Amino acid sequence: MDLQPGRYTTVNLVLGRDRIELDDAGINVSDWENGTSIDGAEANEAYSYDSNTKTITIYSGEGLKVAADVVNSGDTDINIILDNDIDLSDIDWTPIGDYYNRYTGTFDGGNYTITGLTVTGSNEYAGLFGRIGSGGTVKNVVLKDVQIESDNQYGCVGGVAGNSDGNIENCSVSGSVSSRHTAGGVVGQQFGGSITLCGSSATVKGTGEVGGVAGKTDNSATLTACYATGNVTFERASTINTFAGGVVGLNGTGSILTACYATGNVTGTGTGTGSCCVGGVTGDNFNGTLTACYHANGTVSGPDGATGGVAGQNFKDSMFGGGIITACYWGDNGQEQGIGYNQAGTGETTQVDGPTTWQTAVDAMNTALNSESWKYVLNGALPTLEEK
Repeated sequence: MDLQPGRYTTVNLVLGRDRIELDDAGINVSDWENGTSIDGAEANEAYSYDSNTKTITIYSGEGLKVAADVVNSGDTDINIILDNDIDLSDIDWTPIGDYYNRYTGTFDGGNYTITGLTVTGSNEYAGLFGRIGSGGTVKNVVLKDVQIESDNQYGCVGGVAGNSDGNIENCSVSGSVSSRHTAGGVVGQQFGGSITLCGSSATVKGTGEVGGVAGKTDNSATLTACYATGNVTFERASTINTFAGGVVGLNGTGSILTACYATGNVTGTGTGTGSCCVGGVTGDNFNGTLTACYHANGTVSGPDGATGGVAGQNFKDSMFGGGIITACYWGDNGQEQGIGYNQAGTGETTQVDGPTTWQTAVDAMNTALNSESWKYVLNGALPTLEEK
C-alpha cells in the first residue's frame, strides 16, 4: 500500500498481546516486553476536519493540497482555515476551484504566510484559487514570492485568484504574475463581489486587461481601500485591445473603485493594431466610478492611444451611465492630463504640482470619502489609508 503524506488512509488495525499490526500497510510492531519503550518519529498532521461545521483546518502544504483536491472534486462549499505558515515549494499546485467547481466556502488564512506558490502552464484561471464563486470569501491571506503565469490565450491570472465573483478581504501578494491576456496582482478578473483592503507589490504583465490589483473589474464589482506598489507592464499584441492601470486595467460597467492608489510604473510596448488605454489608476473607466483614488509617481506611458495620469479613458453610455471620476489625483508620472480621452465629458482629476500638495489631495479625498469607513493620512511623503 502506498502511504502518502497529508492523505487519510484506511487500514486494518490488528492488536495482539505483544504486537500491533497495520495489516494492509504491511507495518508490524512486535516482540516487546512490559516496560520497553519503542522509539518513533513525531507524526506531523497535515490537516483536520470538523464535519459539524464542514471545516478543514490546514497545518502544511500537503494539507492545503488535500483541500484543493476536495474543492476541485465538487465539494465547493467547505470552509478552509490555515493554522500555520504554509510552504508550497515542493507542491505541484493545482488552483483551488475551476470553471465547473467555483469555490463558495470561506477561506481564512489567519494572516499566516504562504510561500513557494508556483503555477505555470496553460491554466485558464491561475492563482492560489482558480475561481471563487458568488458568495465565496477569501480573507487574511499573505502570499509571498509567488510565481504565477499562464500562456492560455484567454487566461485570467492573479495572486489570490484568476477569477472571482465573490469577496476577497485583507490579502497581500508579492512576487510576479504574468498572463497572455488578463492579469492582476491580487485577482485577474473580479466579476461582481468585492475586493477590500488588499495590496500587491507583485510585478504584473499581460496583453489584454492588466492592473496592479486587478486586471478587470466588471458587473458592479467594488474595489475599496486597495493599493499596488509593483510595476505593471503590457505588450499590445495583434488586434487585442489593451487596458492597463496602476490599480485596475479595465473598470467595467457599474464597478466602483474607492480610496485606491498605485505607486508603480505602468508602461507598455507593442505594434499591434488594437486600441490602447493606459492610466495611473485605471486604463479605462468604462461606465464605472472612481472616487478618491491616486497615482503618485513612476512612469505612465503607452505606445499610443489614450493615456492619462489617472485614467486612459473615461467612458459612459446612455444605458448604463457611469464614467464618474471624483477627487482623483496624479503626481509626477510623465502625464500632463488626468484623463487621456474623456468621452464622458466630466471627471475631477488634479495634478499634484506646485500649489496643489499631497496634503491638499488628502483633504479633498477625505471630503469625498465622508460616508466611507476609510480615510487618508499623510505621515510620510505619500498618503496611506487607515480605518476611521
